[in-house]
Amino acid sequence: MAEILGLDLFGDPIQPDRETRGRPEHSWSLANSNKVLIAFARGLSVKEAAVAIGVSVPTLRKHYFAEVGKRQAARVRMEIAQLARLNDAASGGNVAAEKELFKRMDKAALAELAERVADRGNAKPSGQPKLGKKASAKAAAGQVTGKFAPPPQPKLLN
Repeated sequence: MAEILGLDLFGDPIQPDRETRGRPEHSWSLANSNKVLIAFARGLSVKEAAVAIGVSVPTLRKHYFAEVGKRQAARVRMEIAQLARLNDAASGGNVAAEKELFKRMDKAALAELAERVADRGNAKPSGQPKLGKKASAKAAAGQVTGKFAPPPQPKLLN
């Protein structure tokens, strides 16, 4: 493995200059894997996650394909892992962890309730769509009565 000169501002290793051509191939690391999973848990796109660890999108898909596959469930899995750690700490007698666990459970229950009653009573009837300006003028013209009413259709001979 190549000698590492230190870490840059973002915690990435600084590689010494090489005498050979081209860029060294990216290698998978646990730290970058965790960064990618946290980016997905935060809701970032694949491109934004690739920028976060300093690689291109094809390189991210090549070396972190397992993490990309977990992208849709990353937020839920992160939240459940945090709740499990809080539960373990609360079971051990940590009162602050117990309070935080109840606070998060109450927040989740309120979010679920708000989602259930969000459109209650405010739903618009799904009957006929609203007519535009021209269509409503045409419909109103067909309902004119009196002197300016359209003449009746002619009677059929047969």
